[in-house]
Amino acid sequence: MRKLGRVEQVTRDGNLIIICETQEPSRIIGLPVYDEELRKIGKIVDVIGRVEEPRIVVKLENPEVASTVKPGTLYYYKPASEEKPRRGRRGRRR
Repeated sequence: MRKLGRVEQVTRDGNLIIICETQEPSRIIGLPVYDEELRKIGKIVDVIGRVEEPRIVVKLENPEVASTVKPGTLYYYKPASEEKPRRGRRGRRR
């Protein structure tokens, strides 16, 4: 698990805007997001803002959770390299 960042605000749609604390935020789009208790809460759908101060948009799996989120809450993500390898191979044949 790696630190994603802290919540800046919750949108009207129930998405989280997180102040990014990771390098190269564009490479983590589509990865799952976890709370402090390591429960999966959603996934990263976009990177917005200035290059120097990017923000991450997280779409929650359960929109009702948005009402309980407090600004400053820390969230994590799991890099693709730490996920379980997929079974089988696609593509090249030998």
